[in-house]
Amino acid sequence: MTRQEMMHKAFGIVSSRRQKAITLADQRLAAVQKDLPELTQLEQQRALAGLRAAQLSASGAERAQIDAALAEASACDAKRDMLLRENGIDPASLAPEFTCPICKDTGRVSSGPCECVLALVREMCQKEVNESSPLSLCSFSTFDLNKYPDRYVPELGLSARQHMEDIFHYCKDYAEQFTLKNPNLYLYGYAGLGKTHLALAIANTVLHKGFNVVYISAQNAFDAMEKEHFRNEEANDTLATLCDAQLLILDDLGTEYLTPYVSSCLYSLVNTRMCRCLPTIYTSNIVLDADLQRRYTEKIVSRLLGNCECLNFCGDDVRLMDK
Repeated sequence: MTRQEMMHKAFGIVSSRRQKAITLADQRLAAVQKDLPELTQLEQQRALAGLRAAQLSASGAERAQIDAALAEASACDAKRDMLLRENGIDPASLAPEFTCPICKDTGRVSSGPCECVLALVREMCQKEVNESSPLSLCSFSTFDLNKYPDRYVPELGLSARQHMEDIFHYCKDYAEQFTLKNPNLYLYGYAGLGKTHLALAIANTVLHKGFNVVYISAQNAFDAMEKEHFRNEEANDTLATLCDAQLLILDDLGTEYLTPYVSSCLYSLVNTRMCRCLPTIYTSNIVLDADLQRRYTEKIVSRLLGNCECLNFCGDDVRLMDK
């Protein structure tokens, strides 16, 4: 869906909420009027006084006439509230209970669309993002450590399998004990070493704990941002969705087509999430810091790596073993 389509759908949802709140309030009022017939008379008098005030104002009548009609309406309101309280009924209980107290489910405020509408648009964007991702394909139980070689790696001081077992348990604990205070992670290593598998396993566990998780490949994320930019849409909903997620997993960083606009979006994403202290997991085939700095700016890399726990994946391409 385009942003315009999402906005249209969001306004429809908010409008339905308003209509439902008004209908329920009317039903509550009707039930009370059965027991208090005089309430109906007061409601009618108040409505007529309000209508007269509006007509007088539209016709350019003197201010004193308009004020008199408004005073009559206010007097009806006061008598109505007194009657209700005398019968043990809170007048506020008969008012519509709107979902959004700011716009009263109209979807609009003086500055434009209400935040409740924009929140619905972000929810739709998040749903679209996650529907296009393989969130349900990987779990910790399907991660096979036996596919990693048991040979000693001098640089690590242990075997690749032992090293990956440490990473596996770190990621599992990260997911099972997840809070918004979790650190950012940078999972790096050559292709086919299980980075995406463990990232998705974390996502699934954290989702089941009730957190808002967004998983997306870097290529899809920045393609969507560029499309929104070149359609001259009012806001970059993809960027906003990624910035707002309680846990963001940005997969395959380094595969996106890099343009000045994409670089600015990446910086904004990394910096915004860092300032909001929201955990992010990046995966990348880029192993060397120097290669990262050649691809991106030093400013981006310093913010990205400076706030991440870096986990180095090693071994042989596990995907080739499944063929």
